[in-house]
Amino acid sequence: MKKRVILTAAIVLLCAVCAGVAACANMDRLPDWAFNELREQDNSRAEGSDVRAMSVNVLVHMESWGGEPVYPRALMMEQFTRHYAPDIIALQEMCSDWYKYFPELVEDTYALVHDKSIKTNLMYDKTKLTLIDGGVEKYSKRDTSGCRAVAWGVFEIKESGKCFAATSTHFDLGTDEKKVEYRTTQIAELAERINSIIEQYNVPVIAMGDYNVLVDEDYGAGSNYSDLIKVTGTKDAHLDFLDSIEKAYDEEYVQAHTDWLWDHILIKGDITPLKFYIVTSPFFDCENPADSMTDHYPHILDAQL
Repeated sequence: MKKRVILTAAIVLLCAVCAGVAACANMDRLPDWAFNELREQDNSRAEGSDVRAMSVNVLVHMESWGGEPVYPRALMMEQFTRHYAPDIIALQEMCSDWYKYFPELVEDTYALVHDKSIKTNLMYDKTKLTLIDGGVEKYSKRDTSGCRAVAWGVFEIKESGKCFAATSTHFDLGTDEKKVEYRTTQIAELAERINSIIEQYNVPVIAMGDYNVLVDEDYGAGSNYSDLIKVTGTKDAHLDFLDSIEKAYDEEYVQAHTDWLWDHILIKGDITPLKFYIVTSPFFDCENPADSMTDHYPHILDAQL
């Protein structure tokens, strides 16, 4: 708790300075000690893994959605990304401020799959991967700003020559009839995109994102999970492999917070999950999102192709 208070105080101080500075990009960074707890977290890769994939809803900066100013959170995201060093990142809620700051902070290593400033995107480690093809498609229902969309990319691992594809998406949330209809349509269109990639490129697919569905469908807003798995023909890299994967998270904590697990990493094709992270600290406090980088727990998968 003491560490969180110190980190929060540093962020508040930076925000205060930011308010009086015209160009935030020229500001000093958060103090190095603010990331000590993060750097103590296990970030080791599973032995034999070919790819590390990460899914993060970074929380758009919109007052109606509860988002805090982006710049301090982009600095946190930079350090978080460098610590876990994923090869591919599925991003959701990438508003204009996120595009303004985050890609530049990590441009020495990472590149965006597409440069359209819409809220769903993919980022990849350009030092390790070659982008073969990619794009973004808005869903036919309920998209106005590129939030309800699927971004996709096909990649070759430079060292091994192995290929895979990844998708990032963000579904609608809600239990009323219209929201369920929207989500059902989005599931079907995601399945079409996944199957199209497999048919054209013959590669396994890692399908990530904020699906706005919970495994416990009795929760209400989490309905459609079983439809998601069935229609896409995917497996849940976390739940379908619980007996075989290495679990890099506090199992008791995660079990007590399952009503926050809206995000999933799904797989289809010849791919074996080896290690799964659900990152719950120090920047992710779903009960106090104002103190956090985002209000979602990022998911990370180490897999063998």
